[in-house]
Amino acid sequence: MGPHEKKPTNWRAWIVGVLIALVIVVCLQNSQSVSVEVLFASFDAPLIIVLAAFTLIGMLIGYIGPVWRRHRREEKRAGQDLEKRS
Repeated sequence: MGPHEKKPTNWRAWIVGVLIALVIVVCLQNSQSVSVEVLFASFDAPLIIVLAAFTLIGMLIGYIGPVWRRHRREEKRAGQDLEKRS
C-alpha cells in the first residue's frame, strides 16, 4: 500500500461495537427488580440480568440459525450429488 491509499472501513465491526455499547448502556440504566413469568415459572430478578440473558439468547439464535440453515443446505446438496451419481 502506498502512502495515499486508505484502508477500507470495517463497517460490520463498527456496527457490532455500537450495538454492544447500546446494550451495555440500556442494561446499566435498568437495574430495578422486575417479575418475570416464563411458561409456568415466575421469579423476581434485576432487570439488568433479564436484559443481559435475553440479549445473549438472541445472539445465540442469531448465530445458530444461519449455521443450521447452511448445514442443512450442504446436506441437501450432498444428497442431490449422490443421487446424480447413481
